[in-house]
Amino acid sequence: MAIKENLICEDKRWIDLLNPTENEMEKLSKEFALNPYIVRDSMEPMHLPKYDVVENINFLIIRFYAEQSDKKMATIQDLTNKIAIFYTDKFLLTVHKFEVVFLDNIYNKFISTKCSSTEEVVTKILWSALETFDDPAQKLSDRVDFYENNLMTRKTSPTDTLALYHIKREASIAHKILVLMQEPINHIRTLPKDDPAMQDVHDQHLKMQILFTQVLDDVNNLMNLYMSFSSQRINEVMKVLTIFSAFFLPLTFIAGIYGMNFHYMPELSKKWGYPAVILLMVTVTIIIYLWFKKKRWL
Repeated sequence: MAIKENLICEDKRWIDLLNPTENEMEKLSKEFALNPYIVRDSMEPMHLPKYDVVENINFLIIRFYAEQSDKKMATIQDLTNKIAIFYTDKFLLTVHKFEVVFLDNIYNKFISTKCSSTEEVVTKILWSALETFDDPAQKLSDRVDFYENNLMTRKTSPTDTLALYHIKREASIAHKILVLMQEPINHIRTLPKDDPAMQDVHDQHLKMQILFTQVLDDVNNLMNLYMSFSSQRINEVMKVLTIFSAFFLPLTFIAGIYGMNFHYMPELSKKWGYPAVILLMVTVTIIIYLWFKKKRWL
């Protein structure tokens, strides 16, 4: 376990724990009188965002966007990491399994030079966690634009639909996390002086939801458009095949009749038999062509 302890303001402590063991968490839970049930939740790596107040201790779990996973079928745990937060007006305890860069940035930029409340620090942690969704949303949007350009310029490949599905899945997971983050965000109570900072958190949360909703809408529309174009190409192929069939079916019928080679077929013994059949075939072809043009099928 790596542990960092800083003073937020005078006697207000901020203890940051990186990948603690159960025994280490048990010791801290005794020191800060933490309920064992919420301690158990804090150690669960797959836990979704939540908020709770147990024995006057505020407890929340938030998730932030992690580095892009190499897995194609990514899950919530692949794309996001968890931070568990315990706090009162006297102390702040953050627990996470992986390194969180923005926690150090918060302390160095906002906390080390001035006196802050624990609620203010929690607010900044929430804002920073939401900020991690911004860059992935922009990248997903750029990828959607790339495949849209390919589709419009007819440079698509069979793998494009699979790539669009992966984008949709990633955006859907991120959007789901943002929806679940609504609960801890709405339950945070700040001091009047911190209300503008909390409003920034709400604005940031709304912005991230809008970005991923837009990505989902765009990728859904693009997938539908891709399927429409695919159907259109299939229809064009079927149209060509149908036209060829319409032309050659009667010609094949005529050729089939005179290919039976019965002994008593009058036309076979006539000099004009062969040219007459050829002329008949040409006439049938012209009639079919004129009929197609009249129906505007050509």
